[in-house]
Amino acid sequence: MNDWQQALDRHVGVGVRTTRALIRLIQPEDWDKHPIPGKRSVYEVAVHLAVLLEADLRIATGATADEMGQFYAIPVPPDQLVDRLDRSWQYYQDRLASGFATEPTYWGVSDSSAGWLMEAAVHLYHHRSQLFDYLNLLGYDIKLNLFE
Repeated sequence: MNDWQQALDRHVGVGVRTTRALIRLIQPEDWDKHPIPGKRSVYEVAVHLAVLLEADLRIATGATADEMGQFYAIPVPPDQLVDRLDRSWQYYQDRLASGFATEPTYWGVSDSSAGWLMEAAVHLYHHRSQLFDYLNLLGYDIKLNLFE
C-alpha cells in the first residue's frame, strides 16, 4: 500500500474501532429510542454504521437500486452489529488493498476508486458522530477518544 492508502486504512480503522466501542455501550432499552424526533432510532443508526463501508463500495462497483434494497433488507440483530461492522471493515480493507473498478451509481454519479474509498470513510465518521450525539442525548457518560 502507498502512503495515502496506509493513512486511509489507519483512519478508517480508528473510525471502526470507536464505532465498535460505541455500539457496545448501548443498553437494550435504548435500541428503539429516537433521541431526535423524526430521525433514525439508535438501532437504525447502528445498523447503518455496521454495513455502510461495504454498502458504499457495492454502490461504487455498480450495484443496482434493487440489489442495494436487498442488501439493506438483510436483518442485523443488535447482538450481531459488531460482527457485521467487522465484516464490512474487512470488505473495505480488501478493496483498499487490491483496488477495484468503479461504475456510475444507479443515480448517475461517477467517481474513482480513491474517491469512493474516501467517501466511505467520511460517511463512517458522519454516522459515528450521529451515534455519539444520540448516546450523549440519552445521558451516556462516554469516555472515548474519537480521534488519534
